[in-house]
Amino acid sequence: MNEHRDLKRLKLIGENIRKIRESKDLSQDDVVNRCDVTKGNLSMIENGNKDFYFTTFLEIAKGLGVEAKELLDF
Repeated sequence: MNEHRDLKRLKLIGENIRKIRESKDLSQDDVVNRCDVTKGNLSMIENGNKDFYFTTFLEIAKGLGVEAKELLDF
């Protein structure tokens, strides 16, 4: 595994999640209240500091009210 490559990807995904959240004028609290993810985990994911399970990815998409594929559109 290429750790540098993987960290770069996590950062890009996290930045896109934040961009989508902010474009919908949602706070982190708004998102986590709509899905099964903690605010701490969402924050770490948005900052690219946490790897996560695919099910968490799906939950974040649900909390944002978007299709999961939109989280990868960066």
